[in-house]
Amino acid sequence: MTSRLPWCVIGQGALGSLMAVHLAQQNEQVQLKLRRTGSTTIRFEEQTFRFQSSAQLLQPSLIFAAVKAYQVVPLIEELRRYEAFAESTLILSYNGMLPDEEKWVRPHDWHWVTTHGAYRDGAEVVHGGHGQSWLGTMTGTAAKPALFTALARALPPLHWQADLRVRRWQKLAINCLINPYTLLHRCLNGELPQHVAPAEWRAVAEEIVRLAAYQGVSLATDDLLMQAQQVVEHTARNRSSMLQDYLHQRPLEITYLNGFVAAASAAAGWQAPANQRLTEQVQSLSSIKSTTSRPKPDNAE
Repeated sequence: MTSRLPWCVIGQGALGSLMAVHLAQQNEQVQLKLRRTGSTTIRFEEQTFRFQSSAQLLQPSLIFAAVKAYQVVPLIEELRRYEAFAESTLILSYNGMLPDEEKWVRPHDWHWVTTHGAYRDGAEVVHGGHGQSWLGTMTGTAAKPALFTALARALPPLHWQADLRVRRWQKLAINCLINPYTLLHRCLNGELPQHVAPAEWRAVAEEIVRLAAYQGVSLATDDLLMQAQQVVEHTARNRSSMLQDYLHQRPLEITYLNGFVAAASAAAGWQAPANQRLTEQVQSLSSIKSTTSRPKPDNAE
C-alpha cells in the first residue's frame, strides 16, 4: 500500500538518495527535486534506480529533505513560492539548530533525526552505517502521522517520538563535541582522544546543558559525554561531515552548531567561551582555505 501523496526528495545528497531508493523499493511514487527537469539515476547495491526529476514542486507531495543547515531557509523560501507547498508535508533533517526555526517550520511539518550513515562513492550511494531514526516535532503536540508507516518500512527502525527536543539537542551536542575537533586536528573520529583534553570536552558539553535547560530541555553533561564517546568508538574510521565539507571546499555548518550555542547563550545573558572559541577557530580555518584555494570548475563536487 502506497502513501496518499507522492514523495518528493530534495536534491541528490547521500541520505536523501538512500531514502529515495528505499521508498521506491516499497513501491512508493518518488520524484526528485533537482536544478534540472528530466530523468536521473541512482546506483545502490549494484542496482540502478531511475527517477523523474523537476526543478519545481509541481503537485502536493510528501517532501523529504535531508540538507545542510545553511540550506534550510533558502529551501523553504523557495518551496513557499509554489502553490502545491500549502498542501504538502515537509519532513526535514539537518544538523544543528536554527535560531528562529519556528518562523520556517510549519506546525504540520516534521523533524527526522537519524544515526544512519550514507556517502557517495562516485555515482553510487553507499549505506555506510546502519543506525536508527526518530520522527516527531519540536512541540510534542501532534499525533503520529500516516506517513510514518512508509518511512518506517523504507529505512527501519524508525521510532515515533512526539517531542523531539531532547533527541535533537543530544544530536546537536554530539556534533559540537566531535565535528569541529576533527577539522581542527585533521583527524578521524577515533583519533579524537589523542587530541582533545577531557576537561575541554566537558566545558563544551556543560555550556550546551546550561543553554538547553534555559530553553526547557533537561540534559546531563555525563550522558552527553558518554554518547559522544560511543559515537567516536562506533565511527572510529570515519571522517566527520565537517571535515569532509572542509576538504571538498564546501560551506561549513559551524554557525548552526557551536556557533548557535555561543550566540544563543549570549542572547540569554551569559557567555559560552568553549563553544565560542571553537567557532572562531573553525571560521578562521574556513576563511584561510577560501582565500588560498583555487576556484573549482562548475561541474566539480
